[in-house]
Amino acid sequence: MHRPPLPHPPRGPRRPAGTTARTATIALVTGAALTLTGAAAPAAAETDHPHRPRIHFTPAQNWMNDPNGLIHHDGVYHLYFQYNPEGDRWGNMSWGHATSTDLLTWEEQPLALPYTDDEHVFSGGIVFDEHNTSGLGTAENPPLVALYTSAYTGASERPGIQAQSAAYSLDGGYTWERYDGNPVLDIGSGEFRDPKVFWYEEGGYWVMATVVATEHTVHFHRSDDLLEWEFLSDFGPAHADGGVWEVPDLFELPVDGDPDDTRWVLIVNLNPGSVAGGSGAQYFVGDFDGTAFTPERLVETGPPDGEVFAGFEDGYGGWEVVNDLDGLGGEGPFGTEPAAGTLDGQHPVTGYEGERLLNSFVGGDAPRGHATSPEFTIDRDFVNLLVGGGHHPRTGGGGHASVDLVVDGEVVRTATGQDSESLDWVSWNVADLVGHTARLRVEDDATGGWGHVLLDHVMFSDDPVPGLADYDWLDWGRDYYAAVSYNDTPDDARVTMAWMNNWQYAQDTPTSPWRGAMALPRQLELETVDGRPQLVQNPVDQLESVYGDPVYERDRAPVHARGLDLPPAEPGQAYQIELTLRPGRAGEIGLRVHEGADQATVVGYDTAAQELFLDRTASGNTGLHPAFPSRSTVPLPLTDGALRLRVVVDTSSVEVFADGGRATLTDLVFPDPDATGISVRADGGTGSVEDVVIRPLGPDPNGAAE
Repeated sequence: MHRPPLPHPPRGPRRPAGTTARTATIALVTGAALTLTGAAAPAAAETDHPHRPRIHFTPAQNWMNDPNGLIHHDGVYHLYFQYNPEGDRWGNMSWGHATSTDLLTWEEQPLALPYTDDEHVFSGGIVFDEHNTSGLGTAENPPLVALYTSAYTGASERPGIQAQSAAYSLDGGYTWERYDGNPVLDIGSGEFRDPKVFWYEEGGYWVMATVVATEHTVHFHRSDDLLEWEFLSDFGPAHADGGVWEVPDLFELPVDGDPDDTRWVLIVNLNPGSVAGGSGAQYFVGDFDGTAFTPERLVETGPPDGEVFAGFEDGYGGWEVVNDLDGLGGEGPFGTEPAAGTLDGQHPVTGYEGERLLNSFVGGDAPRGHATSPEFTIDRDFVNLLVGGGHHPRTGGGGHASVDLVVDGEVVRTATGQDSESLDWVSWNVADLVGHTARLRVEDDATGGWGHVLLDHVMFSDDPVPGLADYDWLDWGRDYYAAVSYNDTPDDARVTMAWMNNWQYAQDTPTSPWRGAMALPRQLELETVDGRPQLVQNPVDQLESVYGDPVYERDRAPVHARGLDLPPAEPGQAYQIELTLRPGRAGEIGLRVHEGADQATVVGYDTAAQELFLDRTASGNTGLHPAFPSRSTVPLPLTDGALRLRVVVDTSSVEVFADGGRATLTDLVFPDPDATGISVRADGGTGSVEDVVIRPLGPDPNGAAE
């Protein structure tokens, strides 16, 4: 995203000289208490911050978000990015710039496209105009052309408008000149952004994908010269649309490596409303005929047949509503009757059924209260309900805003919003509670931003509503957003970069003097999984160039509740662990990294749920935002009773690549610097691990060459 989420209410510099690379020097060890060792950390790490990553790009200072303009040109990978040259929070959007020859070791370059008084520079892409179709270069020196979003300010002739503009470079992408005929595409919208452009070989023209963010549509345009654009078609809304759509990308890939059998992949990032909460990236697989994209698979949405328990069309009925717990003197947060949609001072509320809903924004976010339903007997396997509003889960602390199912005085199921005024379906499996007497209780105990709850159309059904987990996601963790791919990579490899953050708490992450990091670059392939083409993702092969020698290897070991300790890491060391988990009789088995006396990040498997999870609820500093403590999950059946994992651990992140890249989870973590332990534990029985290999990773990507 290119602006932070709106609260409720109301409605460059070069890298410092003297930075050196980190060189990993390690020895093979076998003892369980030995450490991963390395040479002295780079100057940036010694004087900077313990959470500065070792193998992930960060700017030397200031704010960074989306990757932009990804292109490989003349042997150099260019990474442009959303950047604030004047501070470590979002604002003054410009394009920063870094270059690399290996996608891992980066040199920060001068600011590429600075903001001006009348234009902020939002996201976009870059193409090599080899045949000078734009006329912005020459036949002898064809240009690189950037298509980016001009976010026009109040000082411009187009205040509040977002339109697509062009800039060009004649020196390989190091300096840029804005096209004097900008904008090149303006539809008069304030939510039209994020152009990604490619050459459509079969038709012999350029294609641009953009979004109209709030309409949840991707627009396709064509051009012969990159400067005049003609509308082709649009796609959407489809699948996840609980937040704005952003940063689209469209590309072709072979299926199972067969060049004669290809599909087109459309990536659509959205915020909020992802499968893990907040920001995320979904994708569709289908066909592009030069005009329109047609997906092969669309999941039907909407509830199954059932009994509507609460629709709020005729008032609160038998609900007990308690307002104004703090004596503020108003009728908030629920009012005297259900809301007829959007309330004063609230962003537009969408996704509810009928004319009314429970909306605890009466009086704004400050009032506290609760609403409790009449008793009912659970006689169906599922409770399906529409939920929206703020993301303040009961486990997050700081005052929750949630919808809870209460049985015998205990909360047995709970749901919260995603910092969105768009309601989305939640399904609770209550088969184990059939026959019990229950109540629904809506708690609004949150008083800050997004401190409210939306609820509508509570249904008792025999089946769940198709939900976010039924869609295809690039990553199932909390911190993988604005994913977009490189143009013109060697061997036509499809390589993506993404911002390793989440808009729910991005401006609160405890780092300085920088804020923002990129996830590891990934290579994407399409493989047939469960009878249909799906993306498989793994770190680019270049990661092997920074491998140290293995420091721990073990063929097989049993795992009990007391755990199996592995060698702890040296403070500040990045490392990779490869291992196979066999749950056996265990209900849960997990790898624990960044482990200290009272903290750890857990990569584990829940046998009953058949889910891989990444749990950072006790990962160190989790109090930076109520939404930060989390446990993300991805459905993933075992293969022959086992699950192969590749886990990349940096100073402030954990990235999980499971089952050969069929599932990925990415989370930021902020552990104590001395939380360096590594172990495997099993609960509810005995499991085992196999083929364990641990190796350090370096050099530091933010330094100079070795």
